[in-house]
Amino acid sequence: MFENRIMYEIVEKLQEGLSFPISICDVSGRVMVSTDSSSIGNMNLLAIKALNINGRVFSSPDNPVQKAGTAVPLTLEGHRIGAVVVEQSASPDSCAAELLAKTIEMLYQEIFLSRKQQNRSQERDQFLYEWLHLQSGYTDSFIKRGELLGIQITGNKTVLVMERGPEHVFVSSSVLLNLLNEEDILLPLSSNQFLLILRENEHFQRKYHRLLSAGSQCHTGICSGQDHLHTAYQAAMESLTLGRLIFPDQYVHDYEQMKLAIALSRLDLPGLEDAFARLADKGKTAQLAETAIAYIQLNGDIRKICEKLHIHRNSIPYRLRRIQELCGKNLTDSYDLLYLYASMIRYAGLYGENR
Repeated sequence: MFENRIMYEIVEKLQEGLSFPISICDVSGRVMVSTDSSSIGNMNLLAIKALNINGRVFSSPDNPVQKAGTAVPLTLEGHRIGAVVVEQSASPDSCAAELLAKTIEMLYQEIFLSRKQQNRSQERDQFLYEWLHLQSGYTDSFIKRGELLGIQITGNKTVLVMERGPEHVFVSSSVLLNLLNEEDILLPLSSNQFLLILRENEHFQRKYHRLLSAGSQCHTGICSGQDHLHTAYQAAMESLTLGRLIFPDQYVHDYEQMKLAIALSRLDLPGLEDAFARLADKGKTAQLAETAIAYIQLNGDIRKICEKLHIHRNSIPYRLRRIQELCGKNLTDSYDLLYLYASMIRYAGLYGENR
């Protein structure tokens, strides 16, 4: 049985270049689609005969029962799906009718397969969306549904969330797809984010490093060794979000590196963020917050701090003094340094990019 809407589309296209009426009948010989709307729903004798003998039949102009024309069976993948009837007042051109039938068959198959692939793609996208947001465990039916769509959801995987910065050119999806294996998945999350789900197999390391190289100008959150996608995705997203705030000069933010910072950012300890908040609020003019971060991340190396902040080394003692005055923390004291770092991470977790 053919789909009427596809046949309607084909007949509308063909009608523009044809000077004679055509009708498409189902396997019973009933007219389902026609350039003559009055014939729709009627039984067509020529179509019935063509379907009975599985071959071409025609009717002459002097036939008192049937209009002049030719009927030819329509097939799809070796199966009859109906018949096409070409009505002509003159002597029927059987070759033209057969050519028309073949044209209809090819057009139908092309449109049918295209829509089938489109429907499968939409079904696959819907499944991926559900899989990504499913917080509970995987049922057998859910696993089977994934397998039918060519998606293996069980087993360890590495998840990458790749994000373009406003000043960077984003690596194209086609470049990333060329680096993936068949069982890997690329899913656009937004105009500036991609989700990559990589199976951890024997070729994983080479593939992984090639992807990071291709996206070297993108901030990337990573979580490895997880069986549950939603858990891995959340960890990668948190690593990315917090990582680009507290390590803006780095582009790869692995959950293994970031999980302590993530835990500190979630820590429900009222006031922990206050020390760094005072630097961010009252020390804007002197870049005290930036100085504290640079001091911590560069292990107190004055030369590197000056290079990073583009300042003279003589201004460092003044800034360190002001930091201690504002937040009560001495950056040369290891415990105060640890406290201020925790305060900075908590502050970033609370206020993010709105700081």
